[in-house]
Amino acid sequence: MKKKVFSLLLVLVLLLMVLAGCGQPTDVQEESGGDAGETNGKEPYQISVIVKATDSDYWQTLIAGAKAAEKDLNGKVVVTPDGPPSETDIDKQVSILENVISTQPDAICIASSSSDATVPAVEDAMSKGIPVITIDNQLNTDNYTSFLATDHRIAAAEAAKAMVKDWEQMNIDPSGKKVIVISSIAGSKVNTDRDEGFIEKITELVPDIVVLETQYADNDISKALSIAESTIAANPDLIGIFADNNHMGVGVAKALEETGKYTDIVCYAFDTNEDEINALKNGILRGLVVQNPFGMGYDGVMYAVDAIEGREVQKDIIIDATIVTKENMEEPEIHKLLYPLE
Repeated sequence: MKKKVFSLLLVLVLLLMVLAGCGQPTDVQEESGGDAGETNGKEPYQISVIVKATDSDYWQTLIAGAKAAEKDLNGKVVVTPDGPPSETDIDKQVSILENVISTQPDAICIASSSSDATVPAVEDAMSKGIPVITIDNQLNTDNYTSFLATDHRIAAAEAAKAMVKDWEQMNIDPSGKKVIVISSIAGSKVNTDRDEGFIEKITELVPDIVVLETQYADNDISKALSIAESTIAANPDLIGIFADNNHMGVGVAKALEETGKYTDIVCYAFDTNEDEINALKNGILRGLVVQNPFGMGYDGVMYAVDAIEGREVQKDIIIDATIVTKENMEEPEIHKLLYPLE
């Protein structure tokens, strides 16, 4: 009798153990599902980074910064870069943005070529709960998550001040002499702010200087070269050129080198690439207005993650630019700005 009772108890214990074992995977799956739900069911986060142009070293550096953030986040995000071939391909950038939104990424970082054309798509993304981090160019809407950029007016004004100091050192009297702005594209708030910031400051510092009509080169290096050459030939009293992005800087540097006028004409250019750096080293360009695209790409992704996870993100973030010259370009901090991928 005792053996029979013991056998029944043993069978009962074994049965309970089997039932408990069968139930365990369901509990684990439910817990995993809950954890995944805290990130909207998506691991890793999908973050799209859309730049103004893929043909520019500047925007490739921004992408490199975004990819560095991806690496530092150890598999938490996947950064997918995209953009049109040129900054003038505004319709193409709008189409890219609309296509990205249709894939429902977790966040978007965009440097918009236009202040207006991308606004409907950006507002559409925001209405769908997709955080949008805007970089470089401010949009004509407040419906975005965060905006990271240089104060382009202030930065360009610093270039004007540096140009006037160069004239003083060269014993050039700027009164009645001429300067010109060669701009990459009309209608972009970034370029407008740069151009107006330079002109406002240069005319404040030298009230009787002659500012020639701004010329636009469609973000084309060869067009910038042609404009600079014809302007130099037609204006023997030209003493200054402001080039408002890296492609304009490269074109103007080529013109100054080919004409040999870099000893008489002071040129400051926005942004940086290898050709501009070499022109600076060789004394053809007097200075560069250097931003931090690597840092903006990196921070843009980090702010996107903060927004995805519900943390507060600062609405507008201003990043300082730096005037780089032949004299300071080897300083460690300046060198890091010029060569962020080293």
